[in-house]
Amino acid sequence: MRRDQGKRMRLPAIRLSVALTLLGGTGAAVAQDIDNGRRLSARWCSECHAIEPAGGNGGRTISFAAIADRPDITSDMIASFLRMPHATMPNPPLSRKDTQDIAAYIMQMKK
Repeated sequence: MRRDQGKRMRLPAIRLSVALTLLGGTGAAVAQDIDNGRRLSARWCSECHAIEPAGGNGGRTISFAAIADRPDITSDMIASFLRMPHATMPNPPLSRKDTQDIAAYIMQMKK
């Protein structure tokens, strides 16, 4: 095996190792992210969606609990969806982190 082939083969393993290291330290921030997601949802989403697990406010369209219960839904899918413009939804000025926080809030409702 040539030296440059060996380096290229090690690169994915190094990337995976770095990603796992970074993801391993996120546990403490999850609750804070979910709280921020709840606050953002109350501000931007509650006019149309029931954002609380028990229903409550909103309700003109699919609830967050129903979104979370979809078998094919992931946090990444929700965050990506929130970053795209939609004709039937407002387009609030959400950062990538904000969309991830809202997605985390929704996904914690999964049964």
